[in-house]
Amino acid sequence: MQRTPTLLGLKQQALDSRRMGEELARLLGTTLAGGVLAGRFADATWTLHASSPAVAAKLKLHVPMLLLRLQGAGWPLSRIQVRVLVSQAGGATPAAPAAPQPSASAAPPAVRERLRSMRARRAG
Repeated sequence: MQRTPTLLGLKQQALDSRRMGEELARLLGTTLAGGVLAGRFADATWTLHASSPAVAAKLKLHVPMLLLRLQGAGWPLSRIQVRVLVSQAGGATPAAPAAPQPSASAAPPAVRERLRSMRARRAG
């Protein structure tokens, strides 16, 4: 790998991205950084992959601060690009499933009777 300039350049980009990712985790904290993967670093642009659109939106709010901090630490960055990870199926990574909502028939009989009486008072 040391003999091929192209492979050496790719290796250096990967190492730089990993080191900047460590700095990113320190700056963002574990909660937000847990949903972010460091991506490609080339041509003074670093791509970050967010686990969901919500994480991407939060991350974009931090991009100006991150850019300034990383530039101040000596990284040759001019831009940070945020992308949402895409699943193999072609859509964004699925969000956590919503909790099922209990139906009215799942309520105890006393509660159902009280609801019926309240509806009857409204109608009448």
